[in-house]
Amino acid sequence: MSVQALVNAMLDEADLIDDLLAAAIEQRESVKNSDHPAVQGLIKRIQDIGFRVQAKEVQRAALTESLSKALGCEPHVSALAQAVPEEERALFTGAGERLGHSVFELKSEMAILSGLIEHNERFSAMLLSEWRRLDADFTYLPGSGGLDFRG
Repeated sequence: MSVQALVNAMLDEADLIDDLLAAAIEQRESVKNSDHPAVQGLIKRIQDIGFRVQAKEVQRAALTESLSKALGCEPHVSALAQAVPEEERALFTGAGERLGHSVFELKSEMAILSGLIEHNERFSAMLLSEWRRLDADFTYLPGSGGLDFRG
């Protein structure tokens, strides 16, 4: 098991997470613009990339486990960074930092998108409640003829 194989897996996973981040940012903009067809397409794209990230994660975990056994250390970035040969340490830690940064950025974007969706959900519920109240008010007014706001 080589350090280079694990570094490659980490960088590949970081690239996929960056693709996921780009799709999430695009999805946020589509939600803000109420572009439902774009949101639907992005949901599919995000699922596809997500499956690829999961597969790469499984591969990276197996490589991490194998390398940690070969080096006689725990399967954690900090332990591996101390155990890998000096000439590969900078490359290894750089790949770990890149992957960590990509994960952090994705989590941040997901928090923003979740907040936007929750805000839209509350706003929609408020509007729906108000229109239902107005419908009920007009339905029971004398002489209203039972106005129907549903079209």
